[in-house]
Amino acid sequence: MNLNVGSDNALAFGLLFARTACVIGALPMLLGVAMPVRIRLVLSALIAAALMPMAAIALPPASGLLPIASMLLRELSIGLMLSFAAAIVTGAVMTAGSILGGSMELNSGAILRADVESPNLLSDGLGALAALLFFVGGFHRMLIAALAHSVRTFPLGAFEIPDPHMMIRLGGSMFTLALGLALPLMVPLFVLSIAQGVIARLAPQVNILTAAPAAIVLAGVVLLALDAGGVSGGMMRMWTGVMTQSMGWLDG
Repeated sequence: MNLNVGSDNALAFGLLFARTACVIGALPMLLGVAMPVRIRLVLSALIAAALMPMAAIALPPASGLLPIASMLLRELSIGLMLSFAAAIVTGAVMTAGSILGGSMELNSGAILRADVESPNLLSDGLGALAALLFFVGGFHRMLIAALAHSVRTFPLGAFEIPDPHMMIRLGGSMFTLALGLALPLMVPLFVLSIAQGVIARLAPQVNILTAAPAAIVLAGVVLLALDAGGVSGGMMRMWTGVMTQSMGWLDG
């Protein structure tokens, strides 16, 4: 398969569309946002067409489907790495929600809602808040800017694979981010759990199994309301830090 100038341009656009579609296609799933596949494809085509004039192209001489498939896999890997930033923040937030929900005894979601991916109600709510802050904070524009920067930093058609070590280290920080978000609420909830045990020990006539869960849930809701600004601010800092480091990964 010999490529001429015209087919080079078509191949370059196809590679850019693959990179863009991988980001736009994976992002709603990572954020837990429902978006029809046709809408994702249309957005990917529009963004790819807008980025095409600024794209750096380094197509090697290709004479078969195997080199083209290799280039396509490379573009898909870059798109996945760019969308991986959303997975880090969403995973950290839902992990924090799972920890706090367990401390608040909200893990009955699997009984109430059958087999779902995230049975913890608080984890669901915090994940939805993180997705909302992603768009309210304008981080979707930052992601598109990162995509635009990637087409200049990593030319279309080159066979080199960007070094993934920085993104792997960033993924390893997910549990640290989750702990930082949940710790201000974990401490008072832990104190309440200790108080529950002390009451059960000193006053066995109190039906602690009936009264304690409702009290802990109420206390957890009050603590969440008091720390709502801190939780939202923590999510915004997480989005800012992770997206900034993702931009740094593009610069090597």
